[in-house]
Amino acid sequence: MTAGLAAAVVAAGPPPVPVLAPPWAIRPLAAGGADAELVSRWMGEPHVEAFWRAAWPAPRWAEELAGQLAGEHSRPYLVSFEGDPLSYVEIYRTPRDVVGRQYDADPYDLGVHLAIGDPRRTGQGLGRAMVRAIAEGLAVADPRCRRVFADPDERHVVARRMFARAGFQSIGIHDLGHKRAELLFTVVN
Repeated sequence: MTAGLAAAVVAAGPPPVPVLAPPWAIRPLAAGGADAELVSRWMGEPHVEAFWRAAWPAPRWAEELAGQLAGEHSRPYLVSFEGDPLSYVEIYRTPRDVVGRQYDADPYDLGVHLAIGDPRRTGQGLGRAMVRAIAEGLAVADPRCRRVFADPDERHVVARRMFARAGFQSIGIHDLGHKRAELLFTVVN
């Protein structure tokens, strides 16, 4: 939906696919099948469900993914590390999101939501390296993008620390309506 958005925000278009180099790989998720099953399984993991609150069955995830793929606000991806699936990632244009109402948003600013599904893959520094690679890859994909934002739940100390260690700077805790989140950003261009 573009009603009420500034012309510059509409002109920015949907978020781009980050350009990632090995050992990273990224691909758009399909709306159903194995992708919806994988995301459903990951979202049901206790360390993810506590903050995403999206432990939905695969058919509901298929609908969610289809909705994202049909719009221009957000895009769902699977990020792999050394050929193994690692994370569910959403890339979005912050001016089209509640996040963009919390700061002076540029039409080309981008945001990232992520969930590392397998608990055995957490705590190894992979998240920090992945968000840095995604931020840099977004700058390559859209040179007009100046900043990449993240909005982890204020209770999610691990995610907040991960973004900070990846070079993201805090602009404080904000009430987004559906959660209280720390808004963090990194300058990419």
